[in-house]
Formats: sequence, C-alpha cells, structure tokens
Amino acid sequence: MRKHSIIKQVSLFLALALCLGFAGGALLTRRTTAAAETDGSTTTYDVVYSSDNPIPEIAANVRPSVVQVITSAATWDGRTREVSTEEIGYGSGTYIRALDSGEGGYILTNNHVIDEGESYQIQWLDGTIMDAELVGADDGTDIAILQFNEPAPDDATPVPLGDSDALQIGELAIVIGNPGSGDEVLFGTVTAGIISGLEREGVTAQGSFTRPVSTIQVDASINTGNSGGALLNAQGELVGIPTIKMTASYTTIYEGLGFCIPINTAKDIIDQLIENGEVVRPRLGVTVTTVDGPDEPMRNYAPAGVQVVTVEEGSPAEAAGLQAYDIITEINGERIYSNDELIAVIDQFSAGDTVELTVCRYYNENGTALAEYEELTVEVELQIID
Repeated sequence: MRKHSIIKQVSLFLALALCLGFAGGALLTRRTTAAAETDGSTTTYDVVYSSDNPIPEIAANVRPSVVQVITSAATWDGRTREVSTEEIGYGSGTYIRALDSGEGGYILTNNHVIDEGESYQIQWLDGTIMDAELVGADDGTDIAILQFNEPAPDDATPVPLGDSDALQIGELAIVIGNPGSGDEVLFGTVTAGIISGLEREGVTAQGSFTRPVSTIQVDASINTGNSGGALLNAQGELVGIPTIKMTASYTTIYEGLGFCIPINTAKDIIDQLIENGEVVRPRLGVTVTTVDGPDEPMRNYAPAGVQVVTVEEGSPAEAAGLQAYDIITEINGERIYSNDELIAVIDQFSAGDTVELTVCRYYNENGTALAEYEELTVEVELQIID
C-alpha cells in the first residue's frame, strides 16, 4: 500500500479488497456430478457455499455511505507561470456520524489520504459531489475526519461502529471502497474474505503511522484509492479502516496481506478530532532512546530499555525525579524494551492518571558513573504538555 502518500499522484494504497473466502454463516458441502465431454465418465466436485450469505444486504446498506475522497492543492506551472488547483490524491471515506442539524455529517478516512491537501471534496455512490472541510487529523494513527454541510443522499446513513476487540481470526470480513483514481475509479467496490490476524504490530509504510498501532490483518487484494474505506463484520458494523497493503520485503513477495486500523483504536481519536480538531495525549515530559542490553540489570551492563535523554523543565517526569541517563524498564509492572513500547503503554492512559515506572540508574544527571547502580520505583502523574 502506501509506499508513499497517494498525494502527489503517487499511488498508495489500500483498501482491503478481501479474497473470495467466506466465514460466518453456516458452511455446507454439496457434491455435484458433471459428465466429462470426452468419454462420458463422471467427475465429482466439492462445492462449498454459504447457506446464509449476509454480504448482499450489507453491501446494499453500506455502499451508499462510503465516499470517494478527493484531495486538491494549488500548483504552479513553471512553463505557463500560472497557478491552478489540481487533484493530488484520492482515497475512500466512511460516513459515520450526522450533524445535530441533520444538514451534513462526518467522514472518517486516513490522514495520508488528505495529507498535503488544501481543499477537499467527497463523491457519493450516486455521483453527488460535495465540498468538505478538514475537521482534524492525527498523523500518529493515520486517522482524519472531514465534515460535509449538505444533506447526504437519501440512501446514505451513518455506518454503525462495531467492536474490533470482539473479532476472531477466521470470521467474515467485508471491505467497501473506491479503488482507482481520476477518471478510473470503481465506485462502491465490495470484496470479502476473512480476518487473517489480530494485533499485528510493527506494520507500517511510508506516510502512515508515526506512533505504534496494532492492526487487523485481512486476506485482501488492496488497490489504490481504497484507503480510508470500510472494513465491516457480518453484522454490517464498521470494525476497521483499510490502511496498508504489504506486497514485498527484501526477500519475499506477498499476496493477500492487507492491514486495517481497528475501530476501537480509532474511537477516541474520532471523538477528539470532532470535539477539538486535534488529538492531545498525556506525556511524561522526556525525550528518550531505545538501548540494548541484558534483560536484567548487571553491575557492568545496563539492561535493555528506554533511556532518558532529556527531562523537560516543569514536566511530570521532573517532578517525579527522573534524570537524564535513567533507563526505564517497566511501566506498572509491564516490561518494556523500546521507545515504541513506552509510547504504546502511555497512550492507554489519560491526563491525571498515575503510572509506576521501574528505573535503573547507572549515572547521575551530569553523566558521572555511580559506584553501584540503583533500581528505583518512580510514580509519575501524566499530564497534557503543550
């Protein structure tokens, strides 16, 4: 997927076009007999089909609520020396909430779909095009919210949010989006498959997450323009946002590896963006770096963990007594080994919460080695720091 932002007309993404496997609904096996044309002998085939396929009804209900997002920006032509507005990126978005007035609503999409844009439009399944404004975006989790201020088409209704924590590997996964760009968009494309994996960590692409995000893996064929669309469960609830497609590593070519942001990860982000236009997170008030070492502290070898580089003046960390060179190894008893793990744990808390850090100290704040290392327990009250 998005090896770059699709903005700049570099094809990005993803959508999570899932493959042809169906999970959910009773699966029955029927044997059919077909006569071979050559010698009249018969061949028996096993046909697996769903006796209760929910996809057509879900598609009929949700397709009208999944829009194409068109991102534009002013450009300058050095040859003609003219300034014009050009479409620089395309993606998908899902209508998730109506305005209280009923005259408009909110569209959930990916940050990389709207990144670098100056103006936005949405196109509905029936062809209606509306202007939209950016409410807010969070590059950390690659989530953005757009607002439209006209009545939605009659058949478009907000898609209910489901519970991504309840997903099970192997259950039905339905993806709806608008693959393609420019004049080559396949509006309202529906694909289906299964949930292939949960809590996939470390999956990222250039221009996607800047914070650790665990993703949902699906067996999906992903195409440019699907990013920001809808991943749905068998009840037609939105359980994820198609965001990344993995096609190859240095040694391996992949097929059917698509990744979605879980909707439970997105819920708080959505609320903050709609209410405040931005996401604010509590912080310790330190800059840190990941350091390697043994699992347990040793006299001459500091343990693996997260080393404090600087402590902000007036921060919760300073008030708790943290110093430069301290190595954080645990938060509330949970072992951490990297900066990403530290951020992922802190992100679970709110301002005013107190966390307990286990810290190994081998140096004083001036960088002078101590005669013996110290292992400390430090309580820090998290705060919002501007």
